[in-house]
Amino acid sequence: MIGLVLICLVVFAAGCASNNDPDNWEEAIADGTLEENFMRSCQEANEGGGLTESEAVSYCECAFDGLAQRYADDFDDFKDAEKRLRNDPQDIDPAVRALLERCVPT
Repeated sequence: MIGLVLICLVVFAAGCASNNDPDNWEEAIADGTLEENFMRSCQEANEGGGLTESEAVSYCECAFDGLAQRYADDFDDFKDAEKRLRNDPQDIDPAVRALLERCVPT
């Protein structure tokens, strides 16, 4: 389970990094690639890594929705979390780890 959380977080960081560094959620949504990049990368990382295709889709949707809600009020906090994860994939906020662990299919 922890492996899936780490894969998701690394993918989260990678998906954000490829989004031309928007300054706010409106720009990220208007760009349209944040969720698309996240879902594609998350599914690729998790299919066959212990999850079926449908489980990976479900996990990645849950993870994206949870992360978007967690950081909905503070895009700068979202960007800071993404930077920390790029620098150290082990640097995971306990609340974010718990959020992602709830997404892992049982």
